[in-house]
Amino acid sequence: MSDSASVPTTLTMAHLEIRTKNGVKRLRLDGRVTTLGRNPESHLQLKDSRSSRDHCVIEPVEGGFQLRDLGSRNGTRVNNRKVSIELLDHQDVIRIGRTVLKFVDESQTRPPKARPRKRRKDFTEFLDPAELAAVNQGAAPGQFDLTAAPGVGADSPPARHGGNGEATTGDDGGDMPLVDLRPGNDDGRAPYEQRLREIISSTPTKTFEVTQISLIDTRGQTVHQAMSIQDEDVDNVGESIRAFRLLLLACFNARATDLHLEPKQDHAIARMRVDGYMVQVCEMNRAVFQRIYGLVKILCQIDTSRKNVVQEGHFSVAVPGRRVDYRVSFTPSMHGQKLVIRVLDTANAPTRLHELGLVPWMYEKIRALTTRDAGMLLSCGPTGSGKTTTLYSCLREVDVNVRNVITIEDPVEYSLEGCTQIPVDSKQGNSFGQMLRSVLRQDPDVIYVGEIRDSETAKTAMQAAMTGHLVLSTVHAKDSIGAIFRLLDLGVEPYLVANSVNLILAQRLVRLLCPTCKKGIRPTPSQVMKMGRYIEGLNEIWAPIGCKRCLKTGFLGRCAIFELLELTDELRDVVLNKPAIQEIRAIIKRGLFHTLQQSGFQLVARGLTSADEIERVAGTE
Repeated sequence: MSDSASVPTTLTMAHLEIRTKNGVKRLRLDGRVTTLGRNPESHLQLKDSRSSRDHCVIEPVEGGFQLRDLGSRNGTRVNNRKVSIELLDHQDVIRIGRTVLKFVDESQTRPPKARPRKRRKDFTEFLDPAELAAVNQGAAPGQFDLTAAPGVGADSPPARHGGNGEATTGDDGGDMPLVDLRPGNDDGRAPYEQRLREIISSTPTKTFEVTQISLIDTRGQTVHQAMSIQDEDVDNVGESIRAFRLLLLACFNARATDLHLEPKQDHAIARMRVDGYMVQVCEMNRAVFQRIYGLVKILCQIDTSRKNVVQEGHFSVAVPGRRVDYRVSFTPSMHGQKLVIRVLDTANAPTRLHELGLVPWMYEKIRALTTRDAGMLLSCGPTGSGKTTTLYSCLREVDVNVRNVITIEDPVEYSLEGCTQIPVDSKQGNSFGQMLRSVLRQDPDVIYVGEIRDSETAKTAMQAAMTGHLVLSTVHAKDSIGAIFRLLDLGVEPYLVANSVNLILAQRLVRLLCPTCKKGIRPTPSQVMKMGRYIEGLNEIWAPIGCKRCLKTGFLGRCAIFELLELTDELRDVVLNKPAIQEIRAIIKRGLFHTLQQSGFQLVARGLTSADEIERVAGTE
């Protein structure tokens, strides 16, 4: 008996039909997993911009074949119905973006599906008029590439296999990291819910159950109480509330800092910012995300009838052991309001100075300054580099029982116990400079100014530092040396800068490699030249790969790199006399100073991050 005789007939005769300019082609389904998508390694490569790189697979199951969508961007349709997993029947029409295929299995012996079967349409009836015209003229719908797809022909089977003899799918190699959100089973849940639950279960941080989240409105009243597990199992909760809780739990587990809901023409995309990068989570239909919008607006006490204006608010959630605040922003876009929710969760951020990862000499100098009666510490870096977290950690080193600590912030994001926190309200004419002058009449010992934006604020803060106050603030500058020139550009006199500023701390946040999937590589000659003594004697450094645990980004978590500049007497003399960058660099090189890039090279040598990540964050000097 030949080998082919042992293969069930339903597998040997099933195939896909693809209409091309040269007629109808067939892709035989012979019992292996068949991959479809834009990936050049797919069994059927689709040159269709609406299809995903790894779009879907057709795989054998008992009694036939099933189609499984791989979390594609625009979804997969069978007979004009969007599906995640679907058992295929003879002559089912499959649509992937603009590409239309037909499943043929004339030898099916299994009973028909339970759902009512309507008259079978020819697959050209599912095309748009322009696409139908293209087919009639002999062109292929979607312009998918059949020449590059192995195994396309009258009887040719798929040819690509993994090392174990089983068919494999290609990795997603797009520029934006996407999550592998393949639904594990057809349990009756909506596709977005399956995907959210998969991302929740795949992340390493397991916080609590979705049912343990209580939603609290802006007035502090609980709108939706946490439930028992049984409540959710019997589906006693509304779909929008359950979907919103799942989104929040996904953010908790993935340590996301922001959640985005972006409306499109006929659906919405949910994305979250993890370790500084956007990660696509799932798609939702308009009905679900519009109900979520309504729920968020109720929590924030926002007018639900207005949809084409900027709206802002805040709400909270109570979870086991803590309460977390959220800041909400609705902004009009082409297809409706876009919703961005900022997660103000202190659980993932360091709270004390010793938790920041400072090298010992930096820690000692900053710690000593926080105990002084007067002086000034400036933190500099771009938005999102952790400046506020660093200065909050410094404020927690201050003994609030014997010192009066006042902060001026825009806005107040986190609560500091024992401190008087004042929000800046520009609409009422209360700027940083005006509030700072008012605070000086409140008998402060320590003043935190959220940001030095103008000459008035800079001069007032420095005069306060010279008159017996400890002042902490931030300034936007590339590095610690650049902060000096930024202050001078704001119009601050050189003598004020030289006599008031003690320390300038520049910082960046770099992503840490995922310990599960990182791999060792040999450094390139240019990397060896740049990092020099930091990787001397090392035969390999580490690079990101990507896995489910890290949401296919290759990175898991972040840490800060620092550059601390102390204004010594020698450096103060230079600042007083029209300083030049090279002159300042020559002086600081004689001390303990090392740059942001050099701090990053130390992390590369320890295998904590990649050389490319340091190049991206710290750049060239």
